[in-house]
Amino acid sequence: MFSMKKFLILFSALAIIGLSSYTVNSETEIYSQNTIENVECKYDQCHATAKSTGKRCKHCVSKKGDLYCWQHRD
Repeated sequence: MFSMKKFLILFSALAIIGLSSYTVNSETEIYSQNTIENVECKYDQCHATAKSTGKRCKHCVSKKGDLYCWQHRD
């Protein structure tokens, strides 16, 4: 049967594979969240943030130099 040494080697290899796939998935998830929040705009993206979610507005500004979209200008 398996000796303790073989068991530890196999367990260590499986643990390393599991941890490396977890790291890759976490980085991919973080990248996905960043790309969802950033929108490609002609001039710039609105700088307003929602109080409830803390996420940035996805609307674009209408003129160069504007910081906020038409909905967040006051």
